[in-house]
Amino acid sequence: MRKKLSFVLLAALLAGALAAQEKTDPVQLVLQTNRAVLAAREAHKAALEEIRTTGVLPDLMLEGTFFTAPIETKNGPMEAQIMLGQRIPLWGKLSRHKKIGIMKAEAAALFLKSAEINAVYSLNVNRMQYSKIQNSLAILRQYQIDLQSSRTVALTQYSTGMGTTQHPVLKLQIEMSMIESRINILESQLETVVSELQTLFDGQFSKRFLGGELVEDFSQFSKEWWLEAAKLSNPGYLLAENERQIAVIQSELARRENYPDLVVGVNYTSIGSGGMASSADVGSDALGVKVGFDIPLWFGRNRSRVKSAKIAVKVTEEEMAQTWNEVEGNLTAIIRESEEIQKTYRLFEETLLKESEQMLSSAMSAYETGKIGFLDLLDSQRMVVNIRLDFEETRAKRETAKAKLLKVVGLIRFEEE
Repeated sequence: MRKKLSFVLLAALLAGALAAQEKTDPVQLVLQTNRAVLAAREAHKAALEEIRTTGVLPDLMLEGTFFTAPIETKNGPMEAQIMLGQRIPLWGKLSRHKKIGIMKAEAAALFLKSAEINAVYSLNVNRMQYSKIQNSLAILRQYQIDLQSSRTVALTQYSTGMGTTQHPVLKLQIEMSMIESRINILESQLETVVSELQTLFDGQFSKRFLGGELVEDFSQFSKEWWLEAAKLSNPGYLLAENERQIAVIQSELARRENYPDLVVGVNYTSIGSGGMASSADVGSDALGVKVGFDIPLWFGRNRSRVKSAKIAVKVTEEEMAQTWNEVEGNLTAIIRESEEIQKTYRLFEETLLKESEQMLSSAMSAYETGKIGFLDLLDSQRMVVNIRLDFEETRAKRETAKAKLLKVVGLIRFEEE
């Protein structure tokens, strides 16, 4: 019994941990809270309900006629007529209306997917910007501390006569002012990014949603692989294909609109007493059945309708081809951009960062032994700081390029593929 209770408790704890993880997953949360996604989701629900209104018979027609001056018949005067009719579209018209309704619901699903992809793309870009700004601020603030220490040393040297001029102190002061200005700009940018994230999450953004990279490396996948994935997942291209299919069905429907539909119904006639009727036939009501066809007689209108539908198919085919050209062009440009950024990233990671640190260490040793002056050391420090900032910029560009790839291909997460 105790083992059973322990197992139940462990299962409950695991379930709670998984639920908490899902709750703090930024992608899941943005899909649950973003207003544009919620609006697209409701539109999709409405489109699904709309399917039930397509491909069904038209409403029944009920007509009543009441005679102000009764019409005499052998059974008596006609007092009223009630007619119930039903139009029945033939030639597969209803089934094609149903297909169009289903295709429109699929289009709404693609609009929903597009809204989700855009929301997650915005999330990825903004969190990369947030991370870049925070890391850049940390670099600049440490540099600010180092400059303050150097300024204290320079002031001491100048006051004791070890420093021949006030030039190093003034240059340090200018450098510190410039760094303060850069910090202010970054802090302003950070506020903008946080504001955009709050809008994205509908006011439910938290800093714990930040951090992490999309994947380690996309370079293992070829351009052909990305293009094939885009054909299967890009919502814009799939929507263009959806519109082409709807246009084809509407073209088939336009031809069938030239064929007549069946009209059936019943006719009930109320017969009163009196008049020319014999005593045996007085008041015998009449019930009739009617069958008819509507006649699409206006041939000019019919031809124009069919021709217009055929042209619409060609229009959607051209739009589909243009959409794919845009997808292919964007994907090619992003892949090329990603390759260049990856080369720069590796250059920083494998060479520039290490060499800059070695240079700064060497400059510090040379300064302590009097081989270089204070301003030379300051130039070395500035160069290292700029390299670190450039590396943060390159890292953000690399992650943004990954996010662009996912967006163009039509994926929310890479694990979908």
